[in-house]
Amino acid sequence: MPKQPSRDGVFQRKDTAGWYASYVDSSGKRRKKRVIAHTRAQAVDALNALKTRAQTERILGVKHVSDITTEDLLKRYTRYQKSRLRESTFLRLDSLLSNLRAGLPSLLKEISRVAVADYIAARSGVVSPSSIQKEIAALKHALRLAVEWELIHSNPAERAKLPKVSEGRTRYLTPTELRSALEAAPEWMKAPIGLAAFTGMRMGEILSLHWRDVDLAGRRLFLRETKNGSMRVIALNDLAHGVIASLPAGRPVDLLLSGVEGNRLSQYTKRLFKSQGIHDASFHSLRHTAASWLAMSGVDLYAVGQVLGHKTPRMTQRYAHLSPSYMASAVGKLDQAFAGVLMAGNDGTPTGLSGMQSLPKPS
Repeated sequence: MPKQPSRDGVFQRKDTAGWYASYVDSSGKRRKKRVIAHTRAQAVDALNALKTRAQTERILGVKHVSDITTEDLLKRYTRYQKSRLRESTFLRLDSLLSNLRAGLPSLLKEISRVAVADYIAARSGVVSPSSIQKEIAALKHALRLAVEWELIHSNPAERAKLPKVSEGRTRYLTPTELRSALEAAPEWMKAPIGLAAFTGMRMGEILSLHWRDVDLAGRRLFLRETKNGSMRVIALNDLAHGVIASLPAGRPVDLLLSGVEGNRLSQYTKRLFKSQGIHDASFHSLRHTAASWLAMSGVDLYAVGQVLGHKTPRMTQRYAHLSPSYMASAVGKLDQAFAGVLMAGNDGTPTGLSGMQSLPKPS
């Protein structure tokens, strides 16, 4: 059987000047690549170099690093994420990527562990540790996809050391502070502030509510766009029910709070709180307010987590110290564990403490 002629070779195109090479890369795919050459002989040399590199990559199991720019990767990453993220989250992504564009090397293959570490160090003096963590999380994801897309060998940001985020204190409003804020708030801010404090919903969840998501008769809301990506049902208490009932009803497709924009609401809430002497508080503090007062009212932490839409109990632990029964129940377990250590006397008073004074002291 005659040997099939090889399709490898060099050629010129009628529509473009220069030389091109056709060859099979290390993954077995046919490639046509423009080469730097002025003569046919130079083009053949370039083709042979490409074929040698492809053969080496096949033998060693490594890939050639792409020459695309960081800008091109982040554009491709943006297109990839557009259909996968909620609109509000996608808008925040653009801000994160703009910072990465400005602080990283221009070529993708030049992003090394050192370059990532330098970026973190440079950002540390400008933004909070939380902001840096969000930026590097986006970078890690983009580079992880770049590996899948065979643009780079490995992810240089995978083991990046990030600044530690301090938990800080959970700022929540007292009933007096909340009443003061609601009384001083302009009309357009009263409903979102009330809903956040009375239900514990996030700002994005509140602003994405449509009238089709409202069941006033059943006293519930259906959250279709949540941070966790799963639908959640919110039970309406009297206060939250009253807030929604006071709004002018719209069509099912209309937003519940039409015309309220997230960034504006966030900024104006801080100004409102500051004007009322409510310091170190933001719109998100209203979510903490709902959770904190639930815990202080004796609601168990599991139920608090269900109201907030937490996926894991660990996320609700920040409110444990506010629960009057949680810690009491925990230390109460010691009574059961050490039952019988101190026997009760005739009057019910524990006995045996005197003997404890003679126990040997630890060295």
